[in-house]
Amino acid sequence: MNRHKIWNIMDLIRSRGKLPTDQFGQILPVDDLLAWFGLDECLSRYEQGCVKQELAALAEAQLAVEIIRMAEQLRAGS
Repeated sequence: MNRHKIWNIMDLIRSRGKLPTDQFGQILPVDDLLAWFGLDECLSRYEQGCVKQELAALAEAQLAVEIIRMAEQLRAGS
């Protein structure tokens, strides 16, 4: 897959802010994220696999940042 295609897709997703969540505030699973952004209809299976890896990494990073922010808030409140 063209790396520029992946980068452009991920840049578009990042530009929209935080990843979508379910009713419990949990980031949607990567298959659901593909569908949310309409990528399941415009990418090949191989391309979807590549983007899924990127989405999983983005979700992991977003969660880590949220944990760090909560820890900072707790320290600031002490």
